[in-house]
Amino acid sequence: MYNYIKEKKYFQRNAAIALWNLGDSANVSDLATAMKDTEELVRGYAAWALGKIGGRSAKQILEENMSRETSESVKTEIREALQKMI
Repeated sequence: MYNYIKEKKYFQRNAAIALWNLGDSANVSDLATAMKDTEELVRGYAAWALGKIGGRSAKQILEENMSRETSESVKTEIREALQKMI
């Protein structure tokens, strides 16, 4: 069985989910930091959480990160998050 506890990216993913669950736009800056993480799993969940939280700041962060994102799966998360904000 794989030991997920050894992988920092899974903690960061769970943190992004927890920040969304709090539903506080004050967490947007933490998610913006997560959008710059080296792990695409973390960036993808940060994009998802930003889309769920919504708001002008979250939208701006997603748009800025779309242009520099290299992972197609993260780009998909960003597109879906932006579509939900319309």
